Amino acid sequence: MAKKQINYSDLSTQELDLLKEKYIDLKVKSMNNNDLRVFAIENISLQIKNTIGNDEELEAWCEMEDFFKDEFDTAIRDIQLQMKSKNDHNYNKSNEVIKSESEEKEENKKIDMWED
Repeated sequence: MAKKQINYSDLSTQELDLLKEKYIDLKVKSMNNNDLRVFAIENISLQIKNTIGNDEELEAWCEMEDFFKDEFDTAIRDIQLQMKSKNDHNYNKSNEVIKSESEEKEENKKIDMWED
């Protein structure tokens, strides 16, 4: 006779909660430091980056604010400066490309003028 397999619906809410706690505890204890770091990065990334709507965005914002504490404003300013610098660099690069293309077209025009 086959043994009946237990299903989660066979457990009470308290039993299921205790089983979950035991699983979490043993799962974390079985992981090495690298596994824990990878797991944490994946979960925090999903939690913070996959926010949808104002409520979830606000919750993520509050979590980041709590984490950075007094350094939150500084972290934001650093990121804003970094983005401004990157944007300025990209703007200068695109201007150089446009200027180079314009000079190239001008040179081609001069060559064409002599061909007549």
